[in-house]
Amino acid sequence: MARPRKMASSKEASQTPITAKGARRLKSWDEIPSWQQDNEYILSGYRQATGSFKSCCESLGYVHNETVNIYSHVIGAATFLTAPIYYYRALYLRYPLATQADVFVFSTFFYGVSICFILSATYHIMSNHSPEVQRFGNQLDYLGIVILMWGSTIPSIYYGFYCDPRLQKIYWANVSTLATLCVVATLHPRFRHPDIRPYRAAMYAGLGLSAVVFVMHGILLHGWTVQNRRMSVDWMGLVALFNLMGAVIYAARVPERLRPLRYDIYGNSHQVLHVAVVLAGLAHMLGLSRAFDYLHTHGSVCT
Repeated sequence: MARPRKMASSKEASQTPITAKGARRLKSWDEIPSWQQDNEYILSGYRQATGSFKSCCESLGYVHNETVNIYSHVIGAATFLTAPIYYYRALYLRYPLATQADVFVFSTFFYGVSICFILSATYHIMSNHSPEVQRFGNQLDYLGIVILMWGSTIPSIYYGFYCDPRLQKIYWANVSTLATLCVVATLHPRFRHPDIRPYRAAMYAGLGLSAVVFVMHGILLHGWTVQNRRMSVDWMGLVALFNLMGAVIYAARVPERLRPLRYDIYGNSHQVLHVAVVLAGLAHMLGLSRAFDYLHTHGSVCT
């Protein structure tokens, strides 16, 4: 995942070397066009702009400064794509009271996270292709974030408001509406204009804060103890901690700003963000597992 990058002018783009030959010779910050420049503290390890999807894919076979970003989310996607097989056998079949609704909300979570990681990995693989592909890939990257946020929220609302079907539907409708607005803001050309940026940021903030609203509402209605068992609020807190940690490190651009060149390939802030997001996904998965267990052992009778 990445912040939007400054796009090159048509003149600058035309001067960019578009050739797959010698693409394995990594470039320095000063050698790449501005549309590839995102973090001025990463000074080396850049792939040459190639204009070739084949060359972009070939970069999976050698080490550069996007390698960890790519493989962290390739591995993450593979994990969350295969996890449903285990969960179906280990959890769903264990409880005779488990329903298709459980399958639906878990599937929404697993495939929402997987799609996010797939789009993120695709973006990082193709980010040295051309300005146009880089820009489109960046949009897909942000689309994946929206899908992850939506897919993670749906099951938490289901288990947290299992005994409040009206509130369950209201919160599902709210988060789905906000997610749809974020998708439009991400993909529609009109919303790329700098003047629209505050509105786009507000939509993303609204989607993120919607989780805080329904969690707090549930606690106010049913108390911490009950709602923590139903929704695994403590695990959701760990999810928030991982995401916040990754975002702060990413925004601060540490440790690379403290030790130039040392973290260009391994250990820079963008890579920390990627790993933190994967850990957040795993924490959310464990929290949902506990919520599922609670519901189908002694929490399914509503009073």
